[in-house]
Amino acid sequence: MKLRHRKKFSTYLMATFVVLVSLSVIIILGALHRYFSRRVESEFHKKLLAQKGQVEIILKKRFSDIHGLLGDLGSDNIIRVTLMLNNKAQLMERVSRNYAPSDGIYCFVQKIGEKSLVPDTYSGITKKTIEFALSENPYSDILEDGNTTRFLWLFSTAVMHQTRRMGTAYALYDMAQDHNLMSTIHQTVEGDIAIINSDRLINFSSGISWSLDAKLRKQISIKHEFHTLIKNLVVSKLDGFENLYFQSSLQSLINEKKKVTIWIAVFSIVILAVSTVISVFLGKKMVKPLREMTQKAIQISEGHKDFLFETSGKNYWEFNQLSQAFNYMLRNLKDAEEHTRYKELFENVADAVYILDQKGNILETNEAAYSKLGYSRENFFSLNLSGLIPQEDANAIIETLGANTEAQHQKKITLETFHYTTDGNSIPVEIHSRAITYRGRNVILNVARDVSKRIEAEEEKKRLEAQLTHSQKMEALGKLAGGVAHDFNNLLMGIQGYVSLMRLSTNPEHDNDKYLQGIDENVMSAANLTQQLLGFARKGTFTPRPTNLNRIVEKSARMFTRTRKEITVHQSSEEDIWIVEADQGQIEQVLINLYVNAWHAMPDGGDLYIQTENVVLSDEDCKPYELPGGNYVKVSIADNGIGMDQKTINRIFEPFFTTKDVRKGTGLGLASAYGIIKNHSGIIRVYSEVGQGTTFNIYLPASDVEEADVSEVKSDLIKGNETILVIDDEEGPIMVEELMLRKLGYKVLSAREGKEAIELYTANRDTLDLVALDMIMPEMSGKEIYWQLKKIDPDVKVLLVSGYSLNKQVEELMKMGCNGFIQKPFDITQFSQKLREILDSDPQFMNISNNPKIEEKE
Repeated sequence: MKLRHRKKFSTYLMATFVVLVSLSVIIILGALHRYFSRRVESEFHKKLLAQKGQVEIILKKRFSDIHGLLGDLGSDNIIRVTLMLNNKAQLMERVSRNYAPSDGIYCFVQKIGEKSLVPDTYSGITKKTIEFALSENPYSDILEDGNTTRFLWLFSTAVMHQTRRMGTAYALYDMAQDHNLMSTIHQTVEGDIAIINSDRLINFSSGISWSLDAKLRKQISIKHEFHTLIKNLVVSKLDGFENLYFQSSLQSLINEKKKVTIWIAVFSIVILAVSTVISVFLGKKMVKPLREMTQKAIQISEGHKDFLFETSGKNYWEFNQLSQAFNYMLRNLKDAEEHTRYKELFENVADAVYILDQKGNILETNEAAYSKLGYSRENFFSLNLSGLIPQEDANAIIETLGANTEAQHQKKITLETFHYTTDGNSIPVEIHSRAITYRGRNVILNVARDVSKRIEAEEEKKRLEAQLTHSQKMEALGKLAGGVAHDFNNLLMGIQGYVSLMRLSTNPEHDNDKYLQGIDENVMSAANLTQQLLGFARKGTFTPRPTNLNRIVEKSARMFTRTRKEITVHQSSEEDIWIVEADQGQIEQVLINLYVNAWHAMPDGGDLYIQTENVVLSDEDCKPYELPGGNYVKVSIADNGIGMDQKTINRIFEPFFTTKDVRKGTGLGLASAYGIIKNHSGIIRVYSEVGQGTTFNIYLPASDVEEADVSEVKSDLIKGNETILVIDDEEGPIMVEELMLRKLGYKVLSAREGKEAIELYTANRDTLDLVALDMIMPEMSGKEIYWQLKKIDPDVKVLLVSGYSLNKQVEELMKMGCNGFIQKPFDITQFSQKLREILDSDPQFMNISNNPKIEEKE
């Protein structure tokens, strides 16, 4: 190896020795300088404490003298007698002569029951000061009296005659006028007294003040240590004296430190000179062995890693040690390179990685482990595994992997647990632990992966699955309820039809008429029951109109309170409530059901709170209900009843589920409410706790359409003489419809299935005026029959009849030209009005004029 510059290593070595010795000397002398400086500071601090104590003694003696003077004044017999005789002139003479003002002390006497003082003033003090003292009772307070600053204390004692109080003796002390006190303090110590006024520290003697920030003021007012105010000024609170501080200069300390620095500097120069001479001598002596070691080091640097330094008894012991150190370094070079690669990998892993000893103490970690938990690296190393994860999990890892066994390297464990953060929260993690050997020690390696997102995803999946299951269950129950209601309506159709026919032929005064009326009323009750089933199934009649919910709430609440006097209703309605498109009758039914439900929850009476308000829901709020966010009108119905548990809440909207007695409820009220609100593209939520009451919240989408008026329904029986084809597969309903039509004067043809109906219409097309078509038919559906009739006669008039009420198929046919719809069961009056409505209308405008807006929600 050729060197560019032929410089002697001995020169660099000697220079190194000089530098090292110089640094050593500097460090030693620096330590000495620090030691002596601290010693000087300590002595100075002791001196300050002693001076502070002397000031406290002087002040305590001064206050003791004042108390003594005040005691003499309070026990002065002449003072007592003059107070008894109420001789103010003699009292003033006695106080002024025997207790004349001295060194800022002013004595007063006040007779009990009087406000004036004797004497009422002194030449050295103003009435403002006296009035301030009597009103504020100062103790180390500052008063700005014109151009004069006063530092005031007020002392008092009772003037007693035996056990009776004659008055009060006062001693008003203005320390600013006590020049003897200041002189004594200045002669005794090298300091002064200061007092705090607001945010400033004021010197008694000079009047100079210094501004204090809030932090420094708090420190010096609480702690009795010395605090640096400015560069060479310190203060400390005086024990036993509120708001008084001892103030001293640091100039003498600064001077002493300068002397120490000068002596240390001189000594260091001498030491450095001597050290330089010795270093040069030693450097020359060591040139030869160092030159040999340099040549060997060059060979090693050229890649001869298998080369070893020789040790010999001729060499110095230190050089032999250096050779051994180089040899040890070479032997561990490969291990060091491997450790470096491992360290880089360790720090770049995104998961938390940390190494533990067999007791669970942390030996090594990466940044991902402690930064996510809020620890600093130093604090993290002070932890044990039991402080990082739950105790039982820590025990499982240490007991499984911490034992010294031959098979230790094959041991590993995986568990899901929590990492505790510094703020008391926890992060779910999956820890893979295994036993390894690290730097010659048996240790435990933990690799922890944050599984928060995975757990959240699993919980979201479970929630969505539960929501889907609930929706599927409610959908299945809805289909079942709709089918039952349809079949039941067909049965009711026969009963109501026959009853209406019988009532037409029965004298209203006949005894049987009231029985027929009872049957008719029970049929209507049963029809209402099926209507609730259809409401839950979302297949009920749905005729939305622009509606002000405040009106419906007020009307329904008024109806409810008339019969439920034991319930107190509290109503709060937003004035400018948004309009919603709703079926007013259905919404009123929902509210009444909720009122009754609340009444059942408060058997001994209670409070019912009803509130309406405009709200804006975000898309996130509406996402679980598959509805868009936007403007909604909220109706809240809350009671203070017995409440419900979670199990009951989960089933509350199921049809036929009820917590009431069989005779008190059908279990359809809340089920139909659920269906109706869903049918209105709305949301219904329930919140309840056992013993805390229940709250139902309803959200209906707001509309821009203005509120609509509701017209009255006619109740007249209308007859006709046209020919009508009745199509229905149910024997009961078709027979009743035939009888009603004949009773009304119509000619009737009937068909039990689709093919027969098509043939009849084809054969009698010219004489038929209207077709009454049932939607649910075997083989050929009502929809298919309708399309076949339209092919035969595009102007055919069709009245749809169904036990399902309005549904999607009916809505579709109505939009495509069907002329009307009527729901089973119906009486002869309703039937007659619907028939005339269709027959008497212009076919071109029939569908538009006679059918309200129809909406169907799946």
